[in-house]
Amino acid sequence: MNEWVDAFIEFGRSEKRWSPDTLRAYEQDLRQFTAFLEREFSLKEAPDFSKLSALHFRAFASALLNENQSVSVARKMSSLRTFFKYLKRKNQVDRNWLAFIPSPKTEKKLPNFLKIEEVLELMRAPDESTWLGVRDKALLEVLYGCGLRVSEAADLSREQLNARPGWIRVMGKGSKERWVPLTELATECLERYFRERPQPQDEEDVFINWRRTRLSARSIARVVARQLLRAAQLSPEWVDANRKISPHALRHSFATHLLSAGADLRSIQELLGHSRLSTTQRYTHLNLGEIVDAYRDAHPLSKK
Repeated sequence: MNEWVDAFIEFGRSEKRWSPDTLRAYEQDLRQFTAFLEREFSLKEAPDFSKLSALHFRAFASALLNENQSVSVARKMSSLRTFFKYLKRKNQVDRNWLAFIPSPKTEKKLPNFLKIEEVLELMRAPDESTWLGVRDKALLEVLYGCGLRVSEAADLSREQLNARPGWIRVMGKGSKERWVPLTELATECLERYFRERPQPQDEEDVFINWRRTRLSARSIARVVARQLLRAAQLSPEWVDANRKISPHALRHSFATHLLSAGADLRSIQELLGHSRLSTTQRYTHLNLGEIVDAYRDAHPLSKK
């Protein structure tokens, strides 16, 4: 069974182009499942796939629920669904029992986002007296101004910036290419950053660390956390230092502010690189005041 897990991970890496984090999560979940089957039911060979039934999957889900929160269980069951769809295409299983086993319901939480005033304070936070501060300012402008994922910002190259003036060629999930406009302010910040930074070890890297190597996704998360704390210290009336704001919150803020300004969901979907419109709808929402305004403008009874 572990050999089929290896084949599935290689399929995700070479054909699906899943990110390292996605591959790591899939492998961890599937190794846990195969270990459970061997420990509890003495199933470990590939022909044992034919012996699997809903009983085995329910037992695994039950064991997980005794140890983990429902969010973790839902993710692991999703990993199994994807894996067994792959096995069915490879004719290793005749029936995908997971289609009959619902995942535990999880509480759907909207990602945290910043108000426009808070974004402005965040952009003023970096200390631009050093090249690292100039880098942080350019990084924040690109993350928010273009709505990039952290991995997309970390992997950004000079060629992607120079491919078309005023645009960034972004390579998203699954190596899907999209073009995102680059704001004038972000362009100015990048140009200043390129002038002031030391010579990188790889000329193509855009965002580098003090070692002059590419900035990792984790390092980008630390940069955002550090600058948010600095913004909270400089303007406590706008930013709450106790809020947990991730780099993804800047991407969510990008979509939320576009929607509030009148952009349509289809355009936002293209800018974010979502394959389904339903995903974009999860990332965009209106505050209560805007909902009330829309009701007063549109509902006939509200005018009486």
